[in-house]
Amino acid sequence: MKPLFVGFLLFLSSFAFSQEENARPEILSIYHGLDPLPPRATRLCGLPPAANQDGMPVIFSVQIDGTTISPEAFAVELSTGERVTPLCATLRPALEPLEQRTILLIGEFSPGDSLPAGVEIVSELNDSDGNSLLGLSSNQVTSLESGPSLVLAELFAPDTPGLAGKCPEQSSQAIQLVWQGGVTGPQGADLLEPQRLAVSIELSNGIYVNPDTLVDDDPDNHVIACISASSEPISVIVEAGFFHDPGDDANPATEIDVVSRISEGK
Repeated sequence: MKPLFVGFLLFLSSFAFSQEENARPEILSIYHGLDPLPPRATRLCGLPPAANQDGMPVIFSVQIDGTTISPEAFAVELSTGERVTPLCATLRPALEPLEQRTILLIGEFSPGDSLPAGVEIVSELNDSDGNSLLGLSSNQVTSLESGPSLVLAELFAPDTPGLAGKCPEQSSQAIQLVWQGGVTGPQGADLLEPQRLAVSIELSNGIYVNPDTLVDDDPDNHVIACISASSEPISVIVEAGFFHDPGDDANPATEIDVVSRISEGK
């Protein structure tokens, strides 16, 4: 291969990486997860119990500065064209150091026959680096009857702060799976062997493996897949029907590429 052509390929690779690093933040997912929520769910925002509220996790491509979150930062557009302000907006329960990109909105998002149709950031909301997210919007809302899909798969070293001690000692890699909403087994059961075997991880050597274990120690939309294989994971594939949201809707078949965070240290 000629040196000039090799240099051109390296330039393209560097350019693509730079574009990814400098990509504008975006809303990755809006999930109409539960209607109605249990009235006590509003306690996540320090509010008294409230009836007839919907739960809608919104996932961003960046981590969020929690001190800038307020309900007034969000406008939820309904299928009628009306725009409503949530009653509650919080990072809870996805508060761990490597999470903090999922904001749970609670409010009346489906009064009568209407449905949530989009979300826009209309006042101050910053990412963890201080960048303003004002003006971000999306009208891609996953409907109430749909089950959760994967939004993000991030590769970390198992000893990364925030993950240390979660995976077994023999694990060499940890993949943080970010779902559209909180996931469990059927009817709120723990994630067990059926869920582990439903997850396949494609490695760079062409082999597919199941996780050695799934770590799911809190009720949010993050699950850690621990593996002992040394080859780099490149994608995650999950069979349909094994991961359930709080409304007990099961996941469709879902697949996503793995993004390495090892060199970033975060």
